[in-house]
Amino acid sequence: MNKKEKLVQEFKLRRLVRKAIKLKETKRKKEKLKQKIEEKKLRHIIHQLMLEGDVDSDTNPAPYESTALNALADAFNQILPVLKTGLRKLKRPEERKSFRAHILQKFESIFQNFEGLDIGSEKIGEGPVNEQEEDDKLTIKIDDPARVMPSDGGEDERFKEEPEPKLDPDETDLAQLAIDTEDPTGARRAFTTINNSNIEKLLADTRKLLVRAEDKQEFKDYALYNVDLWLLTYEKEVADESGEAPAFTKTIMPRPAGAVVSFDAEKFEAGEPELGSEDFEDELDELLMMENKYVGE
Repeated sequence: MNKKEKLVQEFKLRRLVRKAIKLKETKRKKEKLKQKIEEKKLRHIIHQLMLEGDVDSDTNPAPYESTALNALADAFNQILPVLKTGLRKLKRPEERKSFRAHILQKFESIFQNFEGLDIGSEKIGEGPVNEQEEDDKLTIKIDDPARVMPSDGGEDERFKEEPEPKLDPDETDLAQLAIDTEDPTGARRAFTTINNSNIEKLLADTRKLLVRAEDKQEFKDYALYNVDLWLLTYEKEVADESGEAPAFTKTIMPRPAGAVVSFDAEKFEAGEPELGSEDFEDELDELLMMENKYVGE
């Protein structure tokens, strides 16, 4: 290779290096612009919320047009911080996915227990058939109220009932409600989060205020659906902070009949676009087009 050819090769190499540097710088500027736009959007939203808050700063928030939803909103004041803290303690996506599944499983179980108690003093499953089966059984009763027991207590053990082994609430839930296909760490964290809180008592006390059956049903339906929505919201926050894809992106609880769902809720129901997909790129282009609107404010 002669001197001229060497110079040409060196020129091409330098041009490629400059091009690579320029592409890297362009990418860096694009990321910086995106971050700036997001910050501007957030400030704009917070500013609007502050303005709206000033209007009603000395009054209570407008209630929902439903007794059941107003009761649920009050209960959520204490429920949501507990769920958010529990989710954020899990670092692996599969753990958080399992946490969500088992939180919903536990909530469904809690409401099933409430509904079982609604039946009243009559126990589920009891009826003429069961009573007949009991009559057909041969039972031998060897104790009698007139029995005189030795004063030294020497025969007391004979008539003591065998205590049934009791599992702690977490172990009981793991035995009865755990989903085999989900991560066990997330499951345990979910059950511990609820069992170590006042969530079940709070739901029970709030539900007692609702006498009508339709209100109780609405309370349950919206509670399950909104717990799902809020967990999606918290998961998105965690994923954004860590720079990873969310562990779950769609609601799994059914939307209550006739519910008016916000834009964000509809997005969660449909699922967010995957990184690198055409929809994702369209959203990114749209974000960049909003530069004049937010950066110029």
